[in-house]
Amino acid sequence: MPFLTIDQRRIEAKPGATILQAARSAGIEIPTLCYLEGFEAGASCMVCAVKLKHNGQFIPACGSRVVDGMEVEHDTQEVRDARRMALELLFSDHLGDCLSPCQRICPAHLGIPAVLKHLRAGDFGMAAAAARRDLALAGILCRICHRPCEHGCRRNVHDDAVAIADLVVHAIDTELAAGEARVPTHPPQRQGRIAIIGSGFTGLSTAWFLTQQGYSCTVLDEQPLPAATIRAAFPDLPPGLLDAELRLLERAGVEFRCASRIAGAADLANLTREFAAVVLATGPATHAQAAALGLATDGHHLAADKHSMMTSQAGVFVAGRAVRPAGQPVNSVADGKAAAVCIHQYLTNQPVTRPPKPFSVFMGKVLDGEMPDFLQEASGAGRSDAAAMAVDIERAIEESKRCVHCNCAKADVCKLRQLAIDYDVNLHRFSSGERMRFHRNVEHPLVCFEAGKCIRCGNCIKVAGDHQEALGLTFVGRGFEVHLGVPFHESMRDGLLEAARAAVAACPTGALTLRED
Repeated sequence: MPFLTIDQRRIEAKPGATILQAARSAGIEIPTLCYLEGFEAGASCMVCAVKLKHNGQFIPACGSRVVDGMEVEHDTQEVRDARRMALELLFSDHLGDCLSPCQRICPAHLGIPAVLKHLRAGDFGMAAAAARRDLALAGILCRICHRPCEHGCRRNVHDDAVAIADLVVHAIDTELAAGEARVPTHPPQRQGRIAIIGSGFTGLSTAWFLTQQGYSCTVLDEQPLPAATIRAAFPDLPPGLLDAELRLLERAGVEFRCASRIAGAADLANLTREFAAVVLATGPATHAQAAALGLATDGHHLAADKHSMMTSQAGVFVAGRAVRPAGQPVNSVADGKAAAVCIHQYLTNQPVTRPPKPFSVFMGKVLDGEMPDFLQEASGAGRSDAAAMAVDIERAIEESKRCVHCNCAKADVCKLRQLAIDYDVNLHRFSSGERMRFHRNVEHPLVCFEAGKCIRCGNCIKVAGDHQEALGLTFVGRGFEVHLGVPFHESMRDGLLEAARAAVAACPTGALTLRED
């Protein structure tokens, strides 16, 4: 049996095995994009590159057979740099948003495409659940929000933005009208109780997301009723809405201690003895208030590490307007969401760092003539107003169908995106400053094809051939003009008669996706 050495680890390989196969059999994971199990390796992307130790040559692990005594390097900085360059070259010719502009611009990164997808299907309960997954107090927040998501909506280029906030409100209201809101499932109870001082948007958001991770939270407020600042700032909210949201928090496991004032260092010390972590979500804090708690200040405000959100005292975090006096409610909700992540990291002995913005390629401005491709699967109706949607479910469903589907349907499973995150790629390293034109092909009843996301790996071609398609798929053109197509200029419908779903599954990016209908 031949053997090779990978990073000084001796591995026995089966006769005829590739470096990739030998590595995987030994539990060593080499990244791949164009490799498809059961098919001959194409070795086109070079993301699986390894380095031969004897001559310094980089070779593709997926297509290189093991030679007895071979020594290769896999997990070194030089190899990672080579793989990063291969990825950056792929991104130089990549077009399409991972996240839709509306989701990317939302400070809380609400999964708007998921909400709209459920609404298009007429499932208002699931739409509400999808909104609550990313937003605390979603039914309140989307009523009062300044709606940056709608400013970023690409439909604005054609007529008017999709009424995103009104649709979320409609989903939440429909859910509440049918009974109590559903409580999200969460993991088993975790060790460590958390105290949250303040029941405004930041404090309630922190509690909401911590309970979803299985933590027990107690929200303290000096006022006799929780959410007193929200009640005072927004007196025109529908009767009972805020109380319904607070009941949902209680059902999720949040305890409220009202008329509880934390004014000095002794009060804070008592909390730190009772709880594993404490969050200050009190709104703007003066220098005197911070000093009374025994915490360091930064000028006139509480000091906090911008990465960990922790104050000068270990285990005491601060978020929202306590450190950022100005800002919209949605920013406070986003801060609470980030604080929950930092506290979870702290309690599980991980490096504590505020979550980065989600990775996304951004296509940029729509060029002249591109909008018709976006509109192919969108309703052509004009925007419905909130009053009409509130009394007519069909109007709400129709409004959700105005979405032009800017997001990538495979963003959560895209191998290219995940490797870009893992290897910290520079999306613009090899950018020429110009981009290809956007094109979306929906001529197939099951499959949507976006050429800008295709990395020309050939996996779909292999699958179509394996299914013995009469036409199948092929590469058309030469040089930089090579693109995926169907022989004899036939349609995608004719090329994928039997292998459509298999081709979508084999695609490592969002170039081939299943159409929603």
